[in-house]
Amino acid sequence: MFKRLLLRILAIITSFFAYITSLLGVNVTVTGSGRGCGGSWPLCHGQLLPDSMSVASFIEYSHRIVSGGDGLCILILTVWTWFAYKQDRLIKLLGFLSLFFVVLQGVLGALTVVFEGTFAKNALLSFHFGFSLISFASVILLTIRIFQLQSTKTEKSAARPIAKVLQYGAWVLAIYTYIVMYTGALVEHAGAATGCGHEVPGCGTRYLPDLSSLAGIHVLHRYAAFLIWLLTLCFMVMVIRGFREHRDLLWGSCWAFLLVTLQALSGILTVLLGEQLMISLVHATLVSVFFAMLCYLCMQVGWPWSGRQIVEQQVPIVPVKTQGSVGSR
Repeated sequence: MFKRLLLRILAIITSFFAYITSLLGVNVTVTGSGRGCGGSWPLCHGQLLPDSMSVASFIEYSHRIVSGGDGLCILILTVWTWFAYKQDRLIKLLGFLSLFFVVLQGVLGALTVVFEGTFAKNALLSFHFGFSLISFASVILLTIRIFQLQSTKTEKSAARPIAKVLQYGAWVLAIYTYIVMYTGALVEHAGAATGCGHEVPGCGTRYLPDLSSLAGIHVLHRYAAFLIWLLTLCFMVMVIRGFREHRDLLWGSCWAFLLVTLQALSGILTVLLGEQLMISLVHATLVSVFFAMLCYLCMQVGWPWSGRQIVEQQVPIVPVKTQGSVGSR
């Protein structure tokens, strides 16, 4: 029991570190502190503890330190869960994804120091953000899975089996959202956040500017993000109308719609008020949590190509032997 409690605590701490790492990464981007430590990595100006640090150096180096702590926590959590739940393939998959993408994220972070001021840097930064989303979502799902496996209860219900259309809907929505996240990262790293000035919902006199311009990049992201909002609304309505017995899917879809709506509002505020640090941090938080929620819905509905319909989320229960049962002699 004590080991289970420690594992839960470690999972929560790791999730918190993953979230803080994402926020610090956004802080580095918005404040332009990516070169705060010069061209050296992982040290700062070639030193473990620099003699003097500017604000940009402090922001960049603190991000590197917290990222390292996050990677260490993920490594320990992954190894621990692999040994504790050897028979659970989902645990192994989520642990691998968490560890793999946090390492890949660190490698890309190092490469961005080298490709200063080039298009390659913008592309690397976009991939860096995308991989950080997968790492964050994997850690959150790993934590949820640990709590599910350690639970001593199952919810028995007469819920109808989940239809294939709902399974495909959840996965398509998650995959499409992940792709659109890259357009948002490109808007940020290309400096296109105010590509349309402070106009909402229009962008000058054109509905689709040249995609090679900052306005075109910005408008493309707007259209793609609006489609995410629309698809999330459709998914929530589908769950409410046909699968409300599944409480996890019902609440998950409602939370997903609320998060994507708040995310859209934070994007509008960015256009109206300009790119400000607090709004950017809120927007990044909403993006990360929204994507993690979509991944949770995917985990709950299961693989659409598995040929298996899910009625409820099952967790193992240790059978309890009783004495003096009826009919025993």
